[in-house]
Amino acid sequence: MDRNFILVSVAVMAAATSATLALQSRDESTPETTVAAAPRVERRERVFEPLAAESMNRTEGRPFSPIQDRRDDSLLAQVEHKYRYLLADVESAHVEELRRRLLAREGEANIVRRATTDASVSELLSPRNREYYESLKDSDLEQHHLAEYVGGIDNVAPLDDQQERRVLDAKLRQRQRYAAAVRDIGLDREVLSATEQAYAHEHVAEALESYLDDFLAEVAPSLTAEQFTLLRNYEVTELQRELQRVQQRINAK
Repeated sequence: MDRNFILVSVAVMAAATSATLALQSRDESTPETTVAAAPRVERRERVFEPLAAESMNRTEGRPFSPIQDRRDDSLLAQVEHKYRYLLADVESAHVEELRRRLLAREGEANIVRRATTDASVSELLSPRNREYYESLKDSDLEQHHLAEYVGGIDNVAPLDDQQERRVLDAKLRQRQRYAAAVRDIGLDREVLSATEQAYAHEHVAEALESYLDDFLAEVAPSLTAEQFTLLRNYEVTELQRELQRVQQRINAK
């Protein structure tokens, strides 16, 4: 019985080997062709076409750069935060164009060209919003101070959006008055005499104290007692730092 089974298995294997040899012989006699590979090449081209399209900048046709893309995203986030209240105030139909022009303004390092972008932004705005834009465009330091204050008290006495805007707007108004006082003192001059330096030291300190008092008086009605106390403590510290910076500037003239 076992012997018969072995004989049958051998026969089957022999038949299979014969069939394999026959197929190999037929393949060797058939000319080579690349037609079957063509669809595969076409599919590969279609897969890479979108990638090639994505490798170009969406707005300028520049080659895609992950670093540049991150910079663009960072600039957009900066613009949307810095001008968040201005963007909220303008008519919705103008928001996208205003955002585009603000991006051009903030991304321009050349002073002359930046002045041109300033004009293009202003022409989109009403007189009231134009005045607000003028106070916002150079507000990086004030925005930084506000972010530090708001972030520092967020877990203790957080401000809502309306309070945050009132604090920022009051700070910008008082900053403009302080800047005018500093110009009147003569700090924009390159050289000061000893007498002029003494005069500048005295009046800068007075201007800073007036700035702080007026600012705190303006925001007090919008804040809780705890929020106000924390703001006053923060602003007193910043005033002392500013006074030291201005004194060094006066002494260097």
